[in-house]
Amino acid sequence: MSEMMSFEAFCERFSSVENCVEALFRSRWPQGFKCPICRHPHYYLTRTRRLPLYECKSCRHQTSLIAGTVMAGSSTSLPKWFKAIYLLSQPGGITSVRLAELLEVTYKTAWLMSHKIREAMRESEHSVKLEDNVRVEAFGYGISLYPDAIQPLLMGGSFDEEGNLQRIKLQQPDPDHLRLPERTIAKAGYEAFQFEGVKSSKVTRVLFYAKAHPVLGSFRREIRNWLKYTFCGIGAKHLQAYLDEFSFRANEGFVEHGGSVFPQLLAWCATTAKITYSYLTRPRRTLPVAWHAFESKGKWKSYHLRKLGA
Repeated sequence: MSEMMSFEAFCERFSSVENCVEALFRSRWPQGFKCPICRHPHYYLTRTRRLPLYECKSCRHQTSLIAGTVMAGSSTSLPKWFKAIYLLSQPGGITSVRLAELLEVTYKTAWLMSHKIREAMRESEHSVKLEDNVRVEAFGYGISLYPDAIQPLLMGGSFDEEGNLQRIKLQQPDPDHLRLPERTIAKAGYEAFQFEGVKSSKVTRVLFYAKAHPVLGSFRREIRNWLKYTFCGIGAKHLQAYLDEFSFRANEGFVEHGGSVFPQLLAWCATTAKITYSYLTRPRRTLPVAWHAFESKGKWKSYHLRKLGA
């Protein structure tokens, strides 16, 4: 399915569980069924369940269609999952509030589905490292009026010999790799980024507030605008998931897919293990919330406004 398709046409095409089952089977096993235990290619099929059950003819292991996928254990129907995957594959993404309305599910369900799909995007982004000529830039996400609330970020771009951008990678550095209170990225932050996401010896590091590369600079603006105008801002706890979402769509856009990245996202959703609500909501280490030192958000804002007036 490479052609661009409207949401209405997509819903019509995947309105039945049968059509979704067929597409998900192909995405999970593009070369044909393989037992997850012994890799045997033949199976017995049980159709009496809500979703098909496959029993390996060799080791007798049974696996459902959604086992081992982001959808594992979900009671939400496949057509609704397919709609969610399609909507998150579109250029602007979608908020959980809007997704809940379109799928006719609760906000909590839509939020959890969104983050499970973002986990598949994360898996995709972590599977490929930057190569060729790599440039790593530091920049901040937030409002310049409140510098003590800026979230420092790193963006890496790989360029070919002609200077064409091939791929980007975004990372929210570990709090231990930041200098406080100025909120700039220490050398250890760059080194961690390169260790995790770069496979090249040709790396140029650009320090905080330095002039951005013209192409990477445009991505900086897109990221800020997308987070601001689509989601009205994203907090530090889940920021990396949204960075992975942005870079997944951007990187898939560098490859000619005929206008749609839904098949690629579906394939990753079909091979990525699910994450749970408790995992997503667990405590995480982030930078201190700036206004906590001022007793209230109002006093914190007033402090910065007075500084600006001075």
